[in-house]
Amino acid sequence: MRTVRQEMIEELVKGEQTALGLSKSLRRSEKDIYEHLEHISRSLTSQGKRLTIVPARCLECGYLFESRNRFTSPGRCPRCKGTHIEDPRYRIE
Repeated sequence: MRTVRQEMIEELVKGEQTALGLSKSLRRSEKDIYEHLEHISRSLTSQGKRLTIVPARCLECGYLFESRNRFTSPGRCPRCKGTHIEDPRYRIE
């Protein structure tokens, strides 16, 4: 029996996923996914791998949230104050 984190790692090795996509495929809450992502990020460094985050992007003005350190999606854009934001995507390299 695999743990949730092992299943998440397996999904992220296959390709990019959003937290919502992981939540649906693993049948876990999105909040749980974010908590596990933080732990996975720390534990992968000892294996010589890393969790890469493709940053969120504002769909109204194109602002890219490159300097954001959190795993969760931003609530609104600092440039245009819009709330139509593409979720960040995660993958393991």
